[in-house]
Amino acid sequence: MPPLNRRHFLALIAAASLSPDFPTRAPVVQGLRSVRLGEPFPVPGSHGDTWVATLAEDGHLYSPSNDTYGFGKATDSNIAFNRLDGADPTHLTGTTINPMSDYGRSTLEGPDGCTWKSSGCASIDGARYWVVARHKYGEKSGDPRLRQTAANASIIRSTDFGRSWSRSARENMDAPMFPGRRFATPYFIQSGRFVHGDNAARYVYAISNNGFWDNGDDMILGRVPRSKLAALRGEDWEYFIGADGFAARAWTKNMAEARPVLESPGKLGMTGAVYIPARRRYLMIGWYYPAGGGKLKGAASETVWDFYESSLPWGPWTRISTQRFVPQGFYSPQICPKFLSAHRAYILTAGNWNEPQYYRLTIVPADLA
Repeated sequence: MPPLNRRHFLALIAAASLSPDFPTRAPVVQGLRSVRLGEPFPVPGSHGDTWVATLAEDGHLYSPSNDTYGFGKATDSNIAFNRLDGADPTHLTGTTINPMSDYGRSTLEGPDGCTWKSSGCASIDGARYWVVARHKYGEKSGDPRLRQTAANASIIRSTDFGRSWSRSARENMDAPMFPGRRFATPYFIQSGRFVHGDNAARYVYAISNNGFWDNGDDMILGRVPRSKLAALRGEDWEYFIGADGFAARAWTKNMAEARPVLESPGKLGMTGAVYIPARRRYLMIGWYYPAGGGKLKGAASETVWDFYESSLPWGPWTRISTQRFVPQGFYSPQICPKFLSAHRAYILTAGNWNEPQYYRLTIVPADLA
């Protein structure tokens, strides 16, 4: 076949563009360069912190809250589970579905001197999964910077939208899935129903810092086959040790051998990531108190958020923006998996627990560039 000249080549392109099989949509926007935040607004009737939205198959958002009255003072709990309603992220309303009474009232400590707190929450294959762990408040943790420590995490599961859960609080206390502190604050990396070339159809990923609620030092990545997630067995999980995350040799069953996918000493409070399909990127927010641990004198009124992006759960993670909050001290920010677009996301957070106007569910709009 003789080579095409320029005229023939352009004619073929023009003809193809008229074909019904020719793609007419613009290419997907890729990469994230910066994040600019808008004005925060509170959700009425809410109280508590550590909000983590997950989008369920019924179309509603669900979120835990910690040290909380829930919505409308429905409870006074270490942890509670809530539903968020509304088609407009600026006008959400909430209902407390389960006060999680077995996990104790707010700030109630057990014989180990710890309280129940939670980290990641996700909707996966028709069920809700939620991480609980034992936390020791900074005043008693023994950490020199009064950081709140976390240990002995477990995953619980609900198939009725949070009205009931298995494993029990007693089982999680006596036989935690992830003993110790190395994987004590896992957040599921929320990728929704999208297929994006990182084995998310086969595996569920979670990322954890080194056992702190606030001001952790680094993050490691774990994964479990989707087919085994519902069994809630820690031994089914494996951990990233470096190199090519698509290769089996990049993973180990030995948690102690895990290598950090992100390091920033003292600047990585517990957090997770959400996949933004229109950008083909994961977005994650690292956060910390510049003073050190959140319980240091005056620390609670000032926080910093660092935004990181990556094309893969195992990185590399690149910092693209930073935002400081004074006097609100907004912390534990999590990107909402609903209402995402190529250029806009919404973040759930709460602020300074010493100030009631900040210590409630707050939505922060984020413009993505």
